[in-house]
Amino acid sequence: MSVTMEDVARAAGVSRALVSLTYRGVGRVSEQTRQRILAVGSQLGYRPNMVAARLASRAANTIGVVLLDLHNDLYADVYDGLRSVVDATGKHIVLAVSRADGSGDQQALETLLQSRVDVVIAAGLLIPDRAVHRVAESVPIVSVGRDIPGVDSLFSNDFLGAELATRHLQDLGHRDIAFLANPQTDGYRGRLQGYEVTMRSAGLAPRAIPTAHSRTQAAEDVSVLLDDASPPTAVFAHNDQAALGVLDAMAVRGLTSDDVSVVGYDNSSVSSAPGTALTTIDVHATQVGRAAAEVALARLAAPGAERTVRSWEPSLVVRTTTRPHRPSSD
Repeated sequence: MSVTMEDVARAAGVSRALVSLTYRGVGRVSEQTRQRILAVGSQLGYRPNMVAARLASRAANTIGVVLLDLHNDLYADVYDGLRSVVDATGKHIVLAVSRADGSGDQQALETLLQSRVDVVIAAGLLIPDRAVHRVAESVPIVSVGRDIPGVDSLFSNDFLGAELATRHLQDLGHRDIAFLANPQTDGYRGRLQGYEVTMRSAGLAPRAIPTAHSRTQAAEDVSVLLDDASPPTAVFAHNDQAALGVLDAMAVRGLTSDDVSVVGYDNSSVSSAPGTALTTIDVHATQVGRAAAEVALARLAAPGAERTVRSWEPSLVVRTTTRPHRPSSD
């Protein structure tokens, strides 16, 4: 387990704030106290905030980016947005990719630390807040898609997004609407709550089915629903990849959007591809990516500034995978 700033403060008998000031080289810290803190930190093997030291000596030039999953076009869209801003500054990007289940998050962050980046933009991190905070002691982090206390955060209003998706299906006459959900995703809780509240407010029973992150797994999991004696007439999927899995499972059974309406989430570039035309929730990923880059640059310019917390309002994009409910002829 890595040594934290709190560990150094506890061993040196001082506050965490005093340890932070010492390693950042700012504020009034007596020489005796400074030497004691540095000695304790060295004994414990604490890795100091090298970014602050480099900022004091030269202009920061490298931005690290962690993307959860390149198989999900959402993160590619975020990257396109942030890169358009970073490229214009002449700064360099070091890219690290995690795994869809988040198991590679820590390794990806460590890779960027070893690359001595000046700030990290992390899109879709699934590791606990405390793990992010440990890394943030060495390098500033901008979180995209999740509000992490203590670090700059940009995210979408997932409750509203789920409400828009569910109400759209209700307005089309659908009463049996299933939610295909991935409990591992950052937006799971907000999307589940938005779906359940909107269903219950209309007097309908929620029907949430857990799934994993991949398109293939979503197809397998929704097959149980489609083969049920009373299949849903509509499915709201937690992201566009899962929605494509639903469409795959429908195609195998000869079903179309006239039989089952499908709504995705993210409005990733794949959702508007020819032959797909997926109704989905737009989280404005490219715009958020640009904003994340701007926040990262602002953090480099003012390391001690108050953290930025910004929420985006999603919007509904209606295409061809949602149709009015057709009552059964039975």
